[in-house]
Amino acid sequence: MHRSSVFFIIGFLISTTNGFYSSNDDVIELDPSNFDRLVMQSSDLWIVEFYAPWCGHCQNLVPEWKRVATALKGIVKIGAVDADTHKSLGQQYGISGFPTIKIFGSNKRSPTNYQGGRTADAIVEQALNQLRTIVNERLGKRTGGGSSGSGSGNEGKDTIELTDSNFDSTVIDSEDMWLVEFMAPWCGHCKNLAPEWARAATELKGKVKLGVVDATVHTQLAQRYGIQGFPTIKFFPSGRKDGQAEEYDGGRTSSDIVTWALDKFQANVPAPDVLEITNQAVLDDNCAEKQLCIISFLPNILDCQSTCRNEHLTMLKNFAENYKRNRWGWLWVEAFRQQKLEDAVGIGGFGYPAQVAINTRKGKYAVLKGAFSQTGISSFLKELSAGRLTSPLVPLNGVAEGKLPTIIDSEPWDGQDGKLDFVEDIDLSDVNLDDDDDDDDDDSNKRKKVINYRCPKFFQNNFILIMQSLSVYARLFARAISSTEAEHILFNGLLRLSSSTVHTTQTSNNLAITYPSTAIKHAVHLVTVSSGYSSHDNNEYECIIQTKRGNSLIEQKSHPSNVYGDDAFFITKHRLGDFLGVADGVGGWREHGIDPSLFSRSLMDACKSLIDNKLIDLNPSTLKELLSKGYKQLLEDKQCIIGSSTACIVALHNEERILHTANLGDSGFVVIRKNTIVHRSQEQQHYFNSPFQLAIHPTVKDPRLIADSPDLASVTSFHVEENDFIVIATDGLWDNLPDATILAEIKQIKVS
Repeated sequence: MHRSSVFFIIGFLISTTNGFYSSNDDVIELDPSNFDRLVMQSSDLWIVEFYAPWCGHCQNLVPEWKRVATALKGIVKIGAVDADTHKSLGQQYGISGFPTIKIFGSNKRSPTNYQGGRTADAIVEQALNQLRTIVNERLGKRTGGGSSGSGSGNEGKDTIELTDSNFDSTVIDSEDMWLVEFMAPWCGHCKNLAPEWARAATELKGKVKLGVVDATVHTQLAQRYGIQGFPTIKFFPSGRKDGQAEEYDGGRTSSDIVTWALDKFQANVPAPDVLEITNQAVLDDNCAEKQLCIISFLPNILDCQSTCRNEHLTMLKNFAENYKRNRWGWLWVEAFRQQKLEDAVGIGGFGYPAQVAINTRKGKYAVLKGAFSQTGISSFLKELSAGRLTSPLVPLNGVAEGKLPTIIDSEPWDGQDGKLDFVEDIDLSDVNLDDDDDDDDDDSNKRKKVINYRCPKFFQNNFILIMQSLSVYARLFARAISSTEAEHILFNGLLRLSSSTVHTTQTSNNLAITYPSTAIKHAVHLVTVSSGYSSHDNNEYECIIQTKRGNSLIEQKSHPSNVYGDDAFFITKHRLGDFLGVADGVGGWREHGIDPSLFSRSLMDACKSLIDNKLIDLNPSTLKELLSKGYKQLLEDKQCIIGSSTACIVALHNEERILHTANLGDSGFVVIRKNTIVHRSQEQQHYFNSPFQLAIHPTVKDPRLIADSPDLASVTSFHVEENDFIVIATDGLWDNLPDATILAEIKQIKVS
């Protein structure tokens, strides 16, 4: 279990965000909870500033804005919105820069942009002009707005005149987005639209182009697009065009036109790429100038092969498409590849995949606390987009203000599966399994067998490659078979087993074939395979494997110091059935100089010892009792074993065919029948990345440390059938491999 602080409950002091204005000022602070009531439902004239706390221009405007509010108190309402915190409100009004000032006059649904100076005098003058306009409207006086010119709608320098001869080359053949007005010089509505169209063209410059067609002159265009009234506005999207146009259905003020066009612009811009962080420039270009950058830390390629990784990347690309209007940066990096980046966002060493959002301007970040899944990421991004995180942003660790972590140059992923490095090319062309009773030694509790082989086809090609995507996690595979069938079982299509029940264990480079004692006739037993665990010398059976390399004979033997990760397991036989268990030591203890694997191995050894010494029965309450007694042994151990671990234990009652289970935390199991998962454990979490766990802590009391009772273990009983598969694994498997991948791997195991 690779976690840096999984056993700590992290507490945050919740504090309110201090904006630019307080209750002592005459500026009225607005947010989504009061905006509609105070502004939209009011008959008053409102002038509202949309700002961001980190914006230097916004900070400079503060004293002027306060003077404006004081000068106009009782006359015009002056408001302010922290659009960095309340992003949804800013997005509603197309806010793309700060500060932006909007004027909400008589038509609150169509606010206009303030374009004047940033001094109190200039803003007050504009406010009084707007107030005069509202008063005149209420008196029934005309306020102008039309033009006495030709009415061509081309008074603005940023509008483009279009004709029959240049329309296709200018609009249809371009990659730009266009709004085109079809007008008639004699049309009064067209004259009124002309100044609004010109202002909109200026505001949209560089994003959306605005053109004008005199439909009375360029009649071919008018007929082509079915123009029957004036003005008619048509929309042409960006990119390759087929000549078809969409009807414009927005308002006729510059603000309406700009808002409608920006919505189309943001919807039609291509989704940002999800880029791999391979050098400093990639991180800087996609984070430094972005409001947020979303960084995903994906598992090592051996933990999550190309199919698995591409599933993650496809999901991230879909999210980038959905949130492209936010203009965020989207990045990913392989776990442990950029250690300084992981340290800066506090995820180094815990479960992968993981995700963070960094606000470079603030030098802070937020961590995805839900699952790295469609649902979990969706909830996280919605909170980010709305500015309503359940936990406050956290400062980057060890990074200077306004800077980003240092990135080490690395090669990009080649898109291929990872490949395991085999220590030697062993040959397993034939496997001799001698089950002769004469080989037993004097020790009744142990039997040694020597397996001689020359060909790697069984071990390498059939076991490792078939199970490759599973082989890097601690897990147990078990298949239920009847004792009468055991004589004829062909495991993986190559190894024929002649014993009633066989335990096959692969630890590091060692393959152990173990033979439990007598089997019950016609009962169901488990054929078990383990992989990805540290090996130790407390197994009931020991196996020596001899391999030939050239003319040399190499002997490999399990040894206690050959430790793989923090996981542990046991397999043993009870007079009534088979017991299997896994435990996942909490990796965060390593930071305190404590071996995380010691607790998990000791727990599994204690549980196995209780069964072997006939101190445990086999019934529905057995497994919780087993966990309790095993845990108690650790508490009473004079060596004072410090650490913590999740655990999952299953026991199959051979005659009753009932699988009894108990799991505490996020280790677990699934039962697979005919390539379908028919039963599974339920994960137990206090909060994200903090599973239930058995623990022994130092004498120093710390309320942040997690320690759960074995009584909290989730227990089930389930009727199994012959040929069911049971996968028992620690969280590394469940976090990184979808069910479909596990089922696909199981399906490849040939059994006859």
